[in-house]
Amino acid sequence: MEENTDEEPLDNSPIPLSESLSDQNNPITDAATINTNPEIENMEVHHHPDLHHKPKKWKEYFLEFLMIFLAVTLGFFAESYREHIVKKETEKQSIESLVKCLASDTIQLENVIKANIKVVGQLDSLVQLRNADLSIEVNKRNFLRHSIVGFSEDWYFNTNDAALQQLKSSGTLRLIRKQNIVDSIFKYELENKTLVGQQADLYFLFKESFLDYKKAVGLFFYRDTTVMKYSFGYDNSDVEFRNINPVLLNTDKEKINLLFGNAALMAGPQEAYIHLMQDQLSYGKNLIAFLKEEYHLE
Repeated sequence: MEENTDEEPLDNSPIPLSESLSDQNNPITDAATINTNPEIENMEVHHHPDLHHKPKKWKEYFLEFLMIFLAVTLGFFAESYREHIVKKETEKQSIESLVKCLASDTIQLENVIKANIKVVGQLDSLVQLRNADLSIEVNKRNFLRHSIVGFSEDWYFNTNDAALQQLKSSGTLRLIRKQNIVDSIFKYELENKTLVGQQADLYFLFKESFLDYKKAVGLFFYRDTTVMKYSFGYDNSDVEFRNINPVLLNTDKEKINLLFGNAALMAGPQEAYIHLMQDQLSYGKNLIAFLKEEYHLE
């Protein structure tokens, strides 16, 4: 059977690439190009935000103000509390130092009291020899033993006020809010000043009496161990005479009698000084106990 040759043959030849690319009016090609561009797609999908905000309600403003106010207030109270803790610790440390100084004062007072009691005892014993015959060896020996201690030893209390001075100079004293504590501390200081005044009177009497003693007794034996051995201490001074013959006493009876008068004159104020120190010792111990209780110290 014969094929129909009137039909136009199909053109199966490929379309040139340049011709397909040059076809700019092809709607399919334009659509494909637009759809494959992500930026353009995003612009089509996303919408612009609304630039018009709704005004806040007054409750929201009040809440924000309240939060800020509370934060500032709490910060202020926290800082104040921290400063309070620091001040309390500083106060406590200062009182601890003061208590240590008071404790050292009590030890010193106990020793100085013992020493002065010993001196007063020697002065009173010396006065008892005012009518004795000093040419007799036993009387001369006792006269020398009592007079050496009575006219050569002077013991005074010197308070350890380092902590108190630090309290006042540093301004820490104003941190103590309880007035009775401040009053108790200043009372102790005032009593110390009374002791200092009494010490000044005693030292004047001591100096004058020792000058009279030098005129009545040859004192070379102080450094002569063949004559005397002398141990020195608060309450354990010991005078041991080995040979009193070389010791010279003034033959002027008036100068010897002056020593007995000086001994009586010194013993009275020195005994008063002892009572003042005993009162201060008692007050110091009570003050230590009081401060330890107030500040919970060990």
